[in-house]
Amino acid sequence: MENLHLVIPDESHEKAYTEMISRWEEIETNINPSLLGRYSDNKKRNLTYAEWLSCCEDDRTTGSMLSTGVPCTLYFLMNGSGEILGGIEINHANTHRGHIHIGIAPWNRNKGYGTFMLKLALEKCREMDFDKVEICTHNDNMGAIKTIMKNGGVLTEEFFENGVLNNRYTIEL
Repeated sequence: MENLHLVIPDESHEKAYTEMISRWEEIETNINPSLLGRYSDNKKRNLTYAEWLSCCEDDRTTGSMLSTGVPCTLYFLMNGSGEILGGIEINHANTHRGHIHIGIAPWNRNKGYGTFMLKLALEKCREMDFDKVEICTHNDNMGAIKTIMKNGGVLTEEFFENGVLNNRYTIEL
């Protein structure tokens, strides 16, 4: 896991982002975390990189692009070669879906990147003075459940949302 780091998206990542998200969209349409995807429900189209980046920047301060209205920060997990392996979104306050939303590109899954990315994100949460974080996932997402538990997650609640059973985990910081 050497040379893996979290970075806030900026103009220099456009090529890597476009390559990663185009490939991901060929495999599946449900991109998580949702802020990582370039499709805009409001505009009913894919955003340009500049538009997408502007949304990310706005969300760090206002959260206006999100249904929760809670500010959040999106980070890319990047390797030393400048490849984006996935993304993680940290809500600046808890929401009904938790503080953290994780996504690893499909071709990078099951390699330990999600576990390491969450570890790095928890360090960011400590810097934000969080005492604990909550993370939710579908009850059948074993990869996410293992990632959360490897980082100290404890199951605190099961709940249904849109007919789907979800788990809520708490990680004490």
